[in-house]
Amino acid sequence: MIEQSTHMGFWQIKVIDKNTQKETTETVKNRIMNNTLDELLKVLQGSATNLQIKYLALGTGSTAVTDSDTTLDTEVFRTPVTTSTKTGTGQLTTLFVVQDSEAVASITEIGIFGGSSATASADSGTLISRILWSRNKTAAEEIQFTRIDTIGRG
Repeated sequence: MIEQSTHMGFWQIKVIDKNTQKETTETVKNRIMNNTLDELLKVLQGSATNLQIKYLALGTGSTAVTDSDTTLDTEVFRTPVTTSTKTGTGQLTTLFVVQDSEAVASITEIGIFGGSSATASADSGTLISRILWSRNKTAAEEIQFTRIDTIGRG
Protein backbone atom coordinates (compact mmCIF):
# COMPACT_ATOMS: atom_id res chain seq x y z
CA MET A 1 0.00 0.00 0.00
CA ILE A 2 1.31 3.44 -0.92
CA GLU A 3 0.40 6.22 1.47
CA GLN A 4 0.89 9.91 0.88
CA SER A 5 0.77 12.79 3.30
CA THR A 6 -0.46 16.30 2.61
CA HIS A 7 -0.47 19.61 4.42
CA MET A 8 -3.37 21.74 3.31
CA GLY A 9 -4.52 24.99 4.71
CA PHE A 10 -6.71 27.94 4.14
CA TRP A 11 -7.76 31.23 5.70
CA GLN A 12 -11.24 32.37 6.63
CA ILE A 13 -11.10 36.14 6.92
CA LYS A 14 -14.08 37.88 8.54
CA VAL A 15 -14.36 41.68 8.46
CA ILE A 16 -16.81 43.20 10.94
CA ASP A 17 -17.86 46.83 10.50
CA LYS A 18 -18.30 48.13 14.06
CA ASN A 19 -20.61 50.92 12.91
CA THR A 20 -23.09 48.84 10.90
CA GLN A 21 -22.37 45.36 12.36
CA LYS A 22 -22.16 44.12 8.77
CA GLU A 23 -19.93 41.04 8.39
CA THR A 24 -18.22 39.80 5.24
CA THR A 25 -16.24 36.57 5.06
CA GLU A 26 -13.93 35.22 2.40
CA THR A 27 -11.77 32.13 2.09
CA VAL A 28 -8.20 32.33 0.79
CA LYS A 29 -5.89 29.38 0.03
CA ASN A 30 -2.81 29.01 2.19
CA ARG A 31 0.83 28.92 1.03
CA ILE A 32 3.43 27.04 3.11
CA MET A 33 7.06 28.17 2.87
CA ASN A 34 10.03 25.84 2.20
CA ASN A 35 11.53 26.52 5.65
CA THR A 36 8.34 25.25 7.27
CA LEU A 37 8.38 21.99 5.31
CA ASP A 38 12.02 21.46 6.32
CA GLU A 39 11.19 22.14 9.99
CA LEU A 40 8.32 19.62 9.87
CA LEU A 41 10.75 16.98 8.58
CA LYS A 42 12.92 17.55 11.66
CA VAL A 43 10.12 16.10 13.79
CA LEU A 44 10.60 12.78 12.00
CA GLN A 45 14.40 13.10 12.25
CA GLY A 46 14.23 13.67 16.00
CA SER A 47 15.86 17.09 15.75
CA ALA A 48 12.68 19.16 15.86
CA THR A 49 12.90 22.82 16.66
CA ASN A 50 10.05 24.86 18.04
CA LEU A 51 7.68 25.74 15.19
CA GLN A 52 4.72 26.84 17.29
CA ILE A 53 2.52 29.43 15.54
CA LYS A 54 2.87 32.69 17.48
CA TYR A 55 2.10 35.80 15.39
CA LEU A 56 0.04 37.11 12.50
CA ALA A 57 1.82 39.82 10.55
CA LEU A 58 0.29 42.27 8.08
CA GLY A 59 2.21 44.12 5.44
CA THR A 60 2.02 46.49 2.51
CA GLY A 61 4.22 44.61 0.03
CA SER A 62 2.97 43.18 -3.24
CA THR A 63 5.79 40.98 -4.52
CA ALA A 64 4.49 37.61 -5.70
CA VAL A 65 4.67 34.86 -3.09
CA THR A 66 7.46 32.31 -3.56
CA ASP A 67 8.13 29.10 -1.66
CA SER A 68 11.47 30.49 -0.47
CA ASP A 69 10.06 33.65 1.22
CA THR A 70 11.40 34.19 4.76
CA THR A 71 9.78 37.56 5.61
CA LEU A 72 6.97 39.77 4.40
CA ASP A 73 7.95 42.45 1.89
CA THR A 74 7.02 45.29 4.23
CA GLU A 75 5.70 44.24 7.63
CA VAL A 76 3.70 47.00 9.35
CA PHE A 77 1.74 45.21 12.10
CA ARG A 78 1.99 42.08 14.24
CA THR A 79 -0.41 40.49 16.72
CA PRO A 80 -0.16 37.30 18.81
CA VAL A 81 -2.38 34.23 18.54
CA THR A 82 -5.82 34.69 20.13
CA THR A 83 -6.58 30.94 20.27
CA SER A 84 -5.06 27.78 18.83
CA THR A 85 -7.16 24.63 19.01
CA LYS A 86 -6.90 21.07 17.74
CA THR A 87 -10.21 20.83 15.88
CA GLY A 88 -9.93 17.32 14.48
CA THR A 89 -7.49 14.54 13.69
CA GLY A 90 -4.55 16.26 12.06
CA GLN A 91 -6.28 19.65 12.13
CA LEU A 92 -5.33 22.88 13.90
CA THR A 93 -7.44 26.05 13.87
CA THR A 94 -5.69 29.27 14.84
CA LEU A 95 -7.50 32.58 15.38
CA PHE A 96 -6.00 36.07 15.29
CA VAL A 97 -8.03 39.24 15.91
CA VAL A 98 -7.04 42.69 14.67
CA GLN A 99 -9.09 45.26 16.57
CA ASP A 100 -10.75 48.22 14.89
CA SER A 101 -8.12 50.67 16.16
CA GLU A 102 -5.19 48.48 14.99
CA ALA A 103 -3.47 48.23 11.60
CA VAL A 104 -5.49 51.00 9.97
CA ALA A 105 -3.75 50.85 6.60
CA SER A 106 -3.80 49.36 3.16
CA ILE A 107 -3.06 45.67 3.78
CA THR A 108 -1.69 43.65 0.88
CA GLU A 109 0.08 40.70 2.48
CA ILE A 110 -0.44 38.36 5.43
CA GLY A 111 2.13 36.17 7.14
CA ILE A 112 2.28 33.71 10.01
CA PHE A 113 5.44 33.57 12.11
CA GLY A 114 6.43 30.94 14.62
CA GLY A 115 9.29 29.24 16.36
CA SER A 116 11.34 30.12 19.40
CA SER A 117 12.80 33.25 17.76
CA ALA A 118 9.39 34.78 16.92
CA THR A 119 8.69 37.93 18.95
CA ALA A 120 6.53 41.02 18.61
CA SER A 121 9.32 42.54 16.46
CA ALA A 122 8.91 42.65 12.69
CA ASP A 123 10.55 39.89 10.65
CA SER A 124 11.39 37.75 13.71
CA GLY A 125 10.80 34.02 13.73
CA THR A 126 10.20 31.49 10.98
CA LEU A 127 7.79 32.58 8.25
CA ILE A 128 5.38 29.65 8.14
CA SER A 129 2.99 31.02 5.54
CA ARG A 130 2.60 34.09 3.34
CA ILE A 131 -0.29 35.11 1.10
CA LEU A 132 -1.32 38.23 -0.77
CA TRP A 133 -4.66 39.73 0.26
CA SER A 134 -5.89 43.26 -0.32
CA ARG A 135 -7.92 45.42 2.07
CA ASN A 136 -8.00 49.11 2.93
CA LYS A 137 -8.70 48.62 6.63
CA THR A 138 -10.55 51.42 8.39
CA ALA A 139 -10.76 52.32 12.08
CA ALA A 140 -14.35 51.00 12.07
CA GLU A 141 -13.33 47.43 11.14
CA GLU A 142 -12.32 44.47 13.25
CA ILE A 143 -10.81 41.60 11.28
CA GLN A 144 -10.79 38.00 12.46
CA PHE A 145 -8.20 35.85 10.69
CA THR A 146 -8.87 32.13 11.11
CA ARG A 147 -6.22 29.81 9.74
CA ILE A 148 -7.07 26.13 9.37
CA ASP A 149 -4.20 23.68 8.84
CA THR A 150 -4.86 20.05 8.02
CA ILE A 151 -2.20 17.37 7.83
CA GLY A 152 -3.73 14.27 6.34
CA ARG A 153 -3.39 11.22 4.20
CA GLY A 154 -3.27 11.94 0.48
